[in-house]
Amino acid sequence: MTRKRILIAFAIIGVVAIAVAVIIIAAHLQQRGHGRAAASSTPIPTRSAAPSSGEVAHTVADRFCQPTASKNTWQRSLTPYLTPDAWQLYSAVRPGNVPCAGIHDDGTPVGDQQTTADRAYQFTAAQGGPVTVTLHRDTAADPWLVSYINAGGQE
Repeated sequence: MTRKRILIAFAIIGVVAIAVAVIIIAAHLQQRGHGRAAASSTPIPTRSAAPSSGEVAHTVADRFCQPTASKNTWQRSLTPYLTPDAWQLYSAVRPGNVPCAGIHDDGTPVGDQQTTADRAYQFTAAQGGPVTVTLHRDTAADPWLVSYINAGGQE
């Protein structure tokens, strides 16, 4: 054998060895992915805690007191936070008829409705007077949902 043929043989053996190594590593990584989750430097996002009753009340008061919003936008922003009865009640309301605008505080708990199933918070609006948001949940594991909104001093 000539020197040239020996070098070619070693080159072919090297290329074949590298190809086999790549195939084995790829198969190992693919199998590892099916058996269990691959380690990652990016943390897996965890489900955040449910919002508190005060946070839900503030969100709803802020979204409710937007008389310049379109009806569809207004409804979509409120719907996830309302009980079915409240949704039915407020689905007929036009945002332009809402007597409040511009919630500018975090609200304070009001009344005797501070139980594990019922809460109420009052907020100050820039226009239209106080806004009271009443929340309810059936069990401690259920999310807080708004059952009633008293805006602009209405009774």
